[in-house]
Amino acid sequence: MTFKENPIVELFSSVRFAFFIISLLVATSIIGTILPQGQPLGLYVEKYGQANTIILEIFGFTNTYTSVWFQFLLHIFCLNLMVCSLDRIPQVLQFIKKDNLSHDVGKLKRNKDKIVFTSTSDTQTAETAVQAALERKGWKIRSKRDANFFLIFSEKCAWSRLGAYLVHVSILVIILGAVIGSTFGFKAFVMVPEGEAVDAITSRKDDETQIPLSFKLRCDAFDIDYYANGMPKEYRSDLVVLEGGKEIMKKRITVNDPLSYSGMTFYQSSYEPVSNQYTVQITKQSPSGEKNQLTGIGQKNYVAPFKKHTLQDNQVRYEIVGTGADGHGHGPYKVWFDDELGEPVELVIEDKKPATIKRGDTSYSFTMKQRFATGLQVVKDPGVWIVYAGFGLMLFGMYVAFFMSHRRLWLAVQKTGATVTIILSGSSNKNQAGFSKTLEDIAHGLLNEKTLELRRI
Repeated sequence: MTFKENPIVELFSSVRFAFFIISLLVATSIIGTILPQGQPLGLYVEKYGQANTIILEIFGFTNTYTSVWFQFLLHIFCLNLMVCSLDRIPQVLQFIKKDNLSHDVGKLKRNKDKIVFTSTSDTQTAETAVQAALERKGWKIRSKRDANFFLIFSEKCAWSRLGAYLVHVSILVIILGAVIGSTFGFKAFVMVPEGEAVDAITSRKDDETQIPLSFKLRCDAFDIDYYANGMPKEYRSDLVVLEGGKEIMKKRITVNDPLSYSGMTFYQSSYEPVSNQYTVQITKQSPSGEKNQLTGIGQKNYVAPFKKHTLQDNQVRYEIVGTGADGHGHGPYKVWFDDELGEPVELVIEDKKPATIKRGDTSYSFTMKQRFATGLQVVKDPGVWIVYAGFGLMLFGMYVAFFMSHRRLWLAVQKTGATVTIILSGSSNKNQAGFSKTLEDIAHGLLNEKTLELRRI
């Protein structure tokens, strides 16, 4: 039994079987896209009812892409692609390497798309002239002489017949990259309060496993803009990578502009206010115009409301006595303030807008906002560049398969009585209309060869 006669090989090399597997993958992928994936069972019960949830859970549709049957379909599809390619590529290579100079000249004469000329020049002149004309058109020629004919052959893009198999290989490369990513990579998340640093993240697989980092990640600031109706418009985080206590990298990230470091990518995904915590920044302007740089002034302080806070120079005390009632942490805030230079005062401060307190020749700028923790989705995917390479190969393969063609050209020169007969013929595996124009262009070039003295018949 040969390789092709094996019934399993015959099944896996079948186009119908490939279409069947692809249809199953498409149908199940649509289901996996429509149904929420990886959600708590309670959500499915609430949305689809208990009986339907049991069916979904049994068949793994709540985690479609990681289910055993979906992985099995992918493996079958890969096997189908490999067997199909191994079955057909040898035939294609054999066709590409075919000796086209042994082509039957009689078939050229019977080709309905042939172009025939007669020439009054001698045979040697005609052979030399037609070869030169083809080479000027960019055709690399090979020739063969027999008792009756001088046969010239040339071809372009013979390898384009492998375009479909480049697409096959690209799909396998993409799946390989995805497998490497899912096996050696992970998805995790971490909440980092403003002003703090973390050295571990939590796995998304079970929401419990801690994954240590080889560095620390600090959030220096988090800010959020709102639409007029109070809905979040854009949020961003200022992140710092620390190694050995030294700042290695700084970047402000937004939803579509993540930070990448040490093979991991940190995406801005969520945020949450830190309960009973506010960010306060006070700047003191002295009579000489110099800003006070004493510890605690000019720096961010993360403080709780309804509690007196004293800066380290022991001259400034303040307390947040009101935090606003909008429920979004937007303020306005009411602050009690005393610097021992006058009577204590209370002032109202809008969210993120500086308020000035004049105390004789000295003034204080007071800025306040809700303290947030930035939510980061962390992805490590060592297979992502393999996937990108696979997509690049797929685009190239599709271009070759759909927009390039294997064009073959024969030109036979024969002495017939007092004249010379020249037959121009060829074929293309795609875009036959375009190839006919190419033949006409070559024919026009031959007619312009004065030494040939051609006449088209």
